[in-house]
Amino acid sequence: MRSPDPYVHPEGTAPSGLPEALTRRAALRGLGGLGLGSLLLLQEPGVAHAQASAAAAGALPSAAQRDEFWTRDRTVWVRRTSTGEVIKSTYWRNGQLVRSEYERLCWFARDTTLERLMRENSPHIRRALETGQFTKEQVSQWTMMNPIIFDVHYAITSWLGWFNMARPIDWTSAFRHPITNSITEGSARDSWHMRGGAVDARIPGVPIEQFGRFAQWLGAGGVGVYVGKSFTHTDSGRVRAWRS
Repeated sequence: MRSPDPYVHPEGTAPSGLPEALTRRAALRGLGGLGLGSLLLLQEPGVAHAQASAAAAGALPSAAQRDEFWTRDRTVWVRRTSTGEVIKSTYWRNGQLVRSEYERLCWFARDTTLERLMRENSPHIRRALETGQFTKEQVSQWTMMNPIIFDVHYAITSWLGWFNMARPIDWTSAFRHPITNSITEGSARDSWHMRGGAVDARIPGVPIEQFGRFAQWLGAGGVGVYVGKSFTHTDSGRVRAWRS
């Protein structure tokens, strides 16, 4: 594994005060009960049936279970659409970040487009180096991701599991180096992807509008629903929402 890109993520390390970060986000709006009830107005028949079955069986979580949601181990199950790689990682255990798993997830969230450009000796990279825009050391395909992004996807992974729809979340984009960002159609010049603070994703079998609705309810940051491109964007910036 190469060292993180100091240009893209100057902090260079995982935030040590993650619980404080979560407090600033009101613990992702107090998710607790995995967003059960009217907030999960999913129209996909499988979800509706699973929700009804869980309620009928008395399987909805108690207040104590809701309260302990953020004290439990945190696991994400995701797939990269660009490579087909799948990871199921418990990055938070016993009340603290598991450094080795956190780094595995950061690598998993790497810029796979930049990785391909590096293999191909792309003129975009050569030009950036020749003009002094970046040094060779700064052209790295990975960085330390903001753990809040992983927490959002932990919540979504748990939500799917609760309704008997356990499956990996498809990540179409995560970290994005400025070189890649500059050639990505529709990307923002100050994109959170470049700061290790954004993921674009979809859930097989779940409408992206409903994915977006749940992500908005979490209140962890920005949420964009891209209907034409069939993905939902989540980031660790200010709380806001948009549709494209």
